[in-house]
Amino acid sequence: MTEDRIDFSPLDPTEDAERFEGIVASISDAAAPALATRRARASVVGQVGLWWKPLLAAAALAGIVSVGALLHYQASATTIAELEDVGIAEAIGVPSQIADWVRSDEAPTTAELLWALEEQS
Repeated sequence: MTEDRIDFSPLDPTEDAERFEGIVASISDAAAPALATRRARASVVGQVGLWWKPLLAAAALAGIVSVGALLHYQASATTIAELEDVGIAEAIGVPSQIADWVRSDEAPTTAELLWALEEQS
């Protein structure tokens, strides 16, 4: 390795100022139509206009999933009254007698607890 510093001056684009300004001007001229289009879309209405197709697709997908879930829900539940009678504990598989004990303040006797657990086995 050498201690000499590398001379990067040949890579300096601003060394020839006139040439550099010409390059910048040509790039600006080439980008002007695209920048004008972006400025026109910068309004709220323009942004919503760009997103209407993806939003419509997302809404359609949400509707399809919702209809599928409702059909599945109606097929698995016979009546709404049956669903209202089922609590969270029963829905996750806790025996009804144990769920009642948890909801109330009374503690079960050892015999009642063993009887409820044997019933589930």
